[in-house]
Amino acid sequence: MSALPGSRSYYDHFEAVELPSRWRTFLSRLMLPVLALLSRETSHRIGLVPIDDERVIMALKYARGRVLDVGCGSNTFVRSYGNGIGVDVVPWTGVDHVIEDAGALPFADATFDTVSFLACLNHIPNRTDAVREAFRVLKPGGRLLVTMIPPRLGAFVHWIRRGNDPDHMLRCLDSAHEVLGMCAADVKHILKEGGFGRVTRKTFVFGTNSLFVTERPG
Repeated sequence: MSALPGSRSYYDHFEAVELPSRWRTFLSRLMLPVLALLSRETSHRIGLVPIDDERVIMALKYARGRVLDVGCGSNTFVRSYGNGIGVDVVPWTGVDHVIEDAGALPFADATFDTVSFLACLNHIPNRTDAVREAFRVLKPGGRLLVTMIPPRLGAFVHWIRRGNDPDHMLRCLDSAHEVLGMCAADVKHILKEGGFGRVTRKTFVFGTNSLFVTERPG
């Protein structure tokens, strides 16, 4: 994959995410406080699951068909999954398509089987518009995946991981429109405003993070 003009490096080296063994997961849980201080590259080098990969692992378990990952960063999810498109407002290395607005996606109706917002819905100012667009480009019965951490934990994580978070360092957060996390009730409310019905929440990493799964009515 060739780099986009003006692209910004997200990680020094791309490492595809694979579902870890139980032993590697166990060790990573034991080392969680240390992992919070390490870069993705260092975590891989010592054989542990990087903090940044945990949400991708959860998404890989629930994705199906052709995927659209909105706010994809380095596009780790789609590149690991192998079938889909990653879009972002920043031309990170690895992004398939740079967009101007997550609330106006350049895709036809009913194009994708899965749309994902991994750790990014809180950074999108017009969140409800973005979810409505996800609804539009999903096929009937298509699945929406959202990962999100709660606000207080989000503020702490963004602070402690600032030195290992390319998105935070190179893009800069717009504090006037973005938030550092969202509570489960707010996420579910936005998904329902966007047209989705029943939302299932699945927590991971000792309940510090959540995956929200819902589907476009078929």
